[in-house]
Amino acid sequence: MADTDSTKPRRGRPRLVDREKIIRAARLRDPATLTMQALAEDIGVDRKTLHYHVESRDSLLRMVAADAFRDAVSSRHFVAESDWRAAIHSFAYITRDAVIAAGAWASYVEFESEEDLEAVRPAEAGTVALVEAGLSEANAGRVITMLAELAFASARARSDAALRGTAPQEAILERALEQAPAGQFALTRRLLGSKSPSTNEDEHFSFQLEIVTLGVESLLRGSRG
Repeated sequence: MADTDSTKPRRGRPRLVDREKIIRAARLRDPATLTMQALAEDIGVDRKTLHYHVESRDSLLRMVAADAFRDAVSSRHFVAESDWRAAIHSFAYITRDAVIAAGAWASYVEFESEEDLEAVRPAEAGTVALVEAGLSEANAGRVITMLAELAFASARARSDAALRGTAPQEAILERALEQAPAGQFALTRRLLGSKSPSTNEDEHFSFQLEIVTLGVESLLRGSRG
């Protein structure tokens, strides 16, 4: 676990800023272009004072991203489910919603404190439910990792599609189909653009979860046979 001393004020210095003020100001900016100098100006202190509380831009990004992701997770009402299906679906949707809510900050998330680890609780609950259902710890971990990857990918695809109005692959395929003879690829033509990008992504994510669920059921049957 990374050292978090760089985010705490040192002794003997005036407390012109604190962690909460730094985070609030930083979250108003795009993390990709955030600089220590710009943040210092936003807060109204010099850069040296800001560095006294935050060691570097990298540590700042990690601190703010963890806060954004933790807030996003805590905004969802989490209840530990005993049924493994409900538990893994809850984890997947909470993670996806948190990534969407955290926005650009989600790419910088690292868990550096006990408080940050509250965001991991849904993953722990899902893993425990899978193991108690009969899955090995190793396979339970693989399932949770797969779901986390699907959730992150789905959240980003949903956000990107909302900004562009359509997925880039759809636009490319639509242009290619315009050159195809009439009557060919009829089903593909009907499927393209039949729903809004966000709805398509929601349904796609639900379908992915169903496939994972069926795969876990197969693994459990195999372990009992």
